[in-house]
Amino acid sequence: MRVLLLNHFPLVGSGSGPYICNIAKSLIERGHQACIIIPENTTNISEINGVKIHPVYFKRNETIKGQLDFNFPCMDPHPRSSLLFNNMTAIQIEQYVEAFRKAIEEEIKTFKPDVIHTQHIWIISGLLKKYNIPYVITSHGAEFITYGRTNIFDKFGYDAADGCKKIITISKENEEEILKKFPMTKDKLMYVRNGYNPKDFYIDNYDRDEVLKNKGIPAKFDKIVLFAGRISKLKGLDILIKATQIYEKENVATLIAGDGAYRDDLERLAKELNLKNVFFLGSIPHEELRAWYNIADVFVLPSRKEALPLVVIESLACGTPAIVTDKTGMEAIINKDVGLTFEMDNYKMLAERINSVLNEKYVFEPEKLSNHAKNNYSQETLMNTLLGLYEEIRIK
Repeated sequence: MRVLLLNHFPLVGSGSGPYICNIAKSLIERGHQACIIIPENTTNISEINGVKIHPVYFKRNETIKGQLDFNFPCMDPHPRSSLLFNNMTAIQIEQYVEAFRKAIEEEIKTFKPDVIHTQHIWIISGLLKKYNIPYVITSHGAEFITYGRTNIFDKFGYDAADGCKKIITISKENEEEILKKFPMTKDKLMYVRNGYNPKDFYIDNYDRDEVLKNKGIPAKFDKIVLFAGRISKLKGLDILIKATQIYEKENVATLIAGDGAYRDDLERLAKELNLKNVFFLGSIPHEELRAWYNIADVFVLPSRKEALPLVVIESLACGTPAIVTDKTGMEAIINKDVGLTFEMDNYKMLAERINSVLNEKYVFEPEKLSNHAKNNYSQETLMNTLLGLYEEIRIK
C-alpha cells in the first residue's frame, strides 16, 4: 500500500511531526510505502529510511531554490517560525496554497498514493477534496486555536471535513471541538490514541552527571524536574517558572528542553524571580530525548491546551512520572499510578505536586509506568487500527 502523509508543520518542533514520523517508519517496517509532504526552512532534514520526503521550502536563514519568500506559518509559534496564519497577507496565503497544491499534484502523479493521511482540519487538508483519492484527517487540536479569529480559512476547513472519509480524534476534548465547528462530521469521527515507538523510548541506564555536563550544566543536582516541547504561551511554562521559586533547592534543577518565540520572556521571568537552577536546553533532537526522560525525577507539562501529547507518553515509557494540567484531556493518560494533575494556572498547586514527588510522598514504580505506556499507547496498536482504516478506504 502507498500512503501519502501531509502535515502543516515540519517533522520536528511540534507533536504532529513525530506522529507522522512514527507512522511512516511503521509503514516501511510492515512492507508498505510512504511519502511525506511537509513545510521546511532548512535543507538539514533528517532522513527516514525508505521514506520519500517532499519538502515545500520557506525562507529563514538559508537561500534555497524555489523557496517562498516568507517563513512557514503556524497556528501557534514554532521553534523555527513565529509567523501565524492569522498574520499572513492575502498574497502569502495564495502562494502557500499554490505551493502545496503543486507538491500534492506532483506526488499524486509520481508516488501514486492509494490513500492520503493528512494532519489538521486546515488548509492543506482542504486542498484534497478535488482529487479522486480517499483521505483521512487526524485532528491534533492546534487548528482550533486559529478558527474563530477570522473567516478566511473556514472554507478550507469545511472542504477538508466534507471531503474526507474519516476524521481521527485523539481525545474527548478534541472530538468536542470538532463537532462544535463541524457538526456534519459526527458519523466520520473515529477515536484513535496517539502511539509512541517502544524501540525509541524505554527505561535505560544513563550517567546523570555525564548527561548534564554534555549540556554545560553543573553535575551537582540530585533531583531533576523536566519539561520538553515547544516554548509557547499555551504550554504554560510561566506557571512552571513561578512554581520553581517555591520548590527550588540547591540540589534541584529545572530543565526546559525546547525552543520558541516565548523563550526570552521566560528567561527574563526566571531572572526576575532570582532562580538559580533553571536551565534552558534549547531544541533537543527527538532521538536524544530518551536520555533526558531517564535522568529526570518528574516530567511536567503545564499546558493550557492539549490533545494527547506524545511527550507525556514518552516520559512514562522511560519510567518517569508526569504532572499535567487537569481538564485538558491529559487526564486520559495520567492516573494516580503513573502521575498527578493540578489545576490550570495554579502555580502553588503545581509546586506542591512537584515537591510531593521529589520528597517521595508519592512513589512511582518505573516498570509500572513503562508498562502503562507500552500496553496503552504502543505504536503497534495505533498502526493496526490505521492500516485497517487505510485498507477499508483505499483505491481498489
